Formats: sequence, structure tokens, C-alpha cells
Amino acid sequence: MQIFKNKNLTDQIDILDLGIVEAGETATFIFYVYNETVAEIKDLVFKIESPEVKIKNAPEELASKAIAELVIEWYPSVTLKQGLKARLNISGIELWS
Repeated sequence: MQIFKNKNLTDQIDILDLGIVEAGETATFIFYVYNETVAEIKDLVFKIESPEVKIKNAPEELASKAIAELVIEWYPSVTLKQGLKARLNISGIELWS
């Protein structure tokens, strides 16, 4: 699984860079998940290291070479001077035909 900033899949990322959001505000971010394998992936689970970042919408399965949106929201309790960078962990079951 690969994560991209854009639907054209030209800006791949390893860490979610959410920038600076004022404390008490809410910011929504859309990323794109790409299944680069030839296997279908089911029972997808997305986890983010930060407890203030919530996954609002994520695919539960993804066909081979398919793209899906990943929508997350960040509700910071304090304003971080350097912004937030969070790691995204993805797990799922690969089904090979």
C-alpha cells in the first residue's frame, strides 16, 4: 500500500504532514491510498500514532491497482509551532487469485 497527497499519484508520502492547526480548530485532510500489488486487500485497518488525529473515512478493501480516498481530521489541543507529522500504519489481508 502506498499513500499519496494527490489523486494523480505523483506525490507519494511516508509520513502524514498535517502542518500547523490552531488549538481548538479542526482540519480535514484527504490522502489517496493505492494498492500497488496484484492481490486484493480486505479487512483494511488504518491507525495513526496521534490520539488527536481521527480517521473519518477509509477503504475496508481495495482491489489490485485500485485507488481510494483516506480522510482524516485533526483536532489539536495545543498549537504546535512546528506542526504535526504522524505515521500511518496499515494492515489487511491479501487475497491472491
